[in-house]
Amino acid sequence: MPNDRSDSPVEDPESPQPPQPPQPPQSPQRPQSSQSSQSPQPLQSSPDAVAAGDEGRDGMIVRTFVRDGRLVRLPARWTRKKVVLRHIAEQTFVPGVEYPERTVDEKLRGWCEDGEVDHVTLRRHLVDFGHLRRSDGIYARPADSARTGSA
Repeated sequence: MPNDRSDSPVEDPESPQPPQPPQPPQSPQRPQSSQSSQSPQPLQSSPDAVAAGDEGRDGMIVRTFVRDGRLVRLPARWTRKKVVLRHIAEQTFVPGVEYPERTVDEKLRGWCEDGEVDHVTLRRHLVDFGHLRRSDGIYARPADSARTGSA
């Protein structure tokens, strides 16, 4: 006589198992030590960066967006963009010296190799932020631009 019952366990189709809920994220109330084993993310304020003052903060911003003498990309935040543009102007142009547009473009192309920003955009930002002045196709870095556009 055939056996209608199977010896293997069978799930009842009328009572399906509910899906397992996702594991909850780590509790936000977990204790955190002031000395984390992870390195801090660039551009986040930390007590050390604040204690070091603007120079430390500006240096961190520049190191984030400029690598090996090349501009990786321009920051989205205006205050950070000002810091990076000031750095490029100070490293590239001598205050009071006049440069024809072709020379400015050549100097800025060096910053833009393998980056997301082209030299024309960079030149336009330097003029807009006051790090370069333009008159009749001649550019000059103003003598007072050392702190112009500081964050």
